[in-house]
Amino acid sequence: MKKIDFMLCIAAVLLFNACSKSNNRPAPVNCDNLITDTTGTNDNAAIFAVTAFTPNGDGLNDMYRINTLDIASYTVSLYDDNNNVVFTGTQSTLGWGPSVAINAYAKYYYRIQATTNSSHQIGLCGNLYLLNCVPANADRTLFHFEDQLTQNGFTGVTSEAFTTTCN
Repeated sequence: MKKIDFMLCIAAVLLFNACSKSNNRPAPVNCDNLITDTTGTNDNAAIFAVTAFTPNGDGLNDMYRINTLDIASYTVSLYDDNNNVVFTGTQSTLGWGPSVAINAYAKYYYRIQATTNSSHQIGLCGNLYLLNCVPANADRTLFHFEDQLTQNGFTGVTSEAFTTTCN
């Protein structure tokens, strides 16, 4: 009986160690503590955040920008995969693009907290993709560009042409 207990203890230790994380990177930014208090108020304010941009200098979708409807103010923060803040801006900020040309595919995370013209709060967060190439297996429905924005949200067709596939 003691042998079985000993074996069970060894198995439990091995199982516990096998389940430990091998990668200690922090989890990407999340939506915890974002406030949205417009329910039932008839507040029609909205935040339209692109989910992709292409800083290739062609004048089309070159920067990450926020578009709003009936928003008095907002703060946006962009994070990399390690939760490092790479950009923080407000409604007076024109937008963000990397300071050096990046010929790549990169994923960021955005977090926006806004105050509507009616003094309510709206929060929004999600993924943002920097695209100067597109992975072959990428789900292109995740990409919403500034040139797709219409009065009904991101319902237009992008003029962005992807000729380069990432390796």
